[in-house]
Amino acid sequence: MIYKLVHGHNKEGADFLLDKKAGRPRLPISGAFAEKVEKLRKETDYGSEKLHFVLKKEGFSVSQRQIQKILDLKGLTDPCPKRRGQRNYVRYQWPISNFMWHCDWSFYKCKWYLTFIDDRSRRIMAAGEFGNANEENTIFLLHRAILINEVSPYIILSDKGTQFYNSKKNKKGERTLSLFERELEELGIKFWTARRNHPQTNGKQERWFGSMKSRFKKHPDESLQDFVRWYNEERIHHALDYKTPNEVYWENL
Repeated sequence: MIYKLVHGHNKEGADFLLDKKAGRPRLPISGAFAEKVEKLRKETDYGSEKLHFVLKKEGFSVSQRQIQKILDLKGLTDPCPKRRGQRNYVRYQWPISNFMWHCDWSFYKCKWYLTFIDDRSRRIMAAGEFGNANEENTIFLLHRAILINEVSPYIILSDKGTQFYNSKKNKKGERTLSLFERELEELGIKFWTARRNHPQTNGKQERWFGSMKSRFKKHPDESLQDFVRWYNEERIHHALDYKTPNEVYWENL
């Protein structure tokens, strides 16, 4: 022990006995690289994981941790004092495109938004903004989705909102079908509904509306259809092995 103390003192001087920070020393971050990360973040809204994937494809060998530090230093991440650790995800999806479409309504800044999303690829089959969330507008956008894509799904999944499902019963205790349900019957499309108070069943829709609202806050002049085009053609997804919805849609037809 005495020999170690003498050797340490001879090598580092009086600072040898001071406490040292654990881990490697922090590497300096290039200003040009930090600007590139900031620009890419503002253009795509990607988090550190997707930014790391994109920059790695371009030949940059900077770690995801360093990219996250840049985002934090630039104030480009929302504060998360109770950040959770890494989570293991269980992914549920049908193996082919157009087997199931999700649909749902959401309200944002005095407008109602409705979308139909392909379960396998997360591709937006149709999206619309309306003054009212009702069955007529739901049926209208469904027909639009079928016409512009020249295909109809085998199943449509929604929640039990009144725009899709009629929960009222008559005096005999029988439930009558809603306009939307009758329309699906005529089209030969099966109708599934999520359990009440269980939004995870329609989680792909909930996640998309979250992405839409976040995008509109940062790009208030962007139209809904421009966002849909960008989302389908350019935005990569971790759940799709960093491919775009359009790529996965056509690969799995």
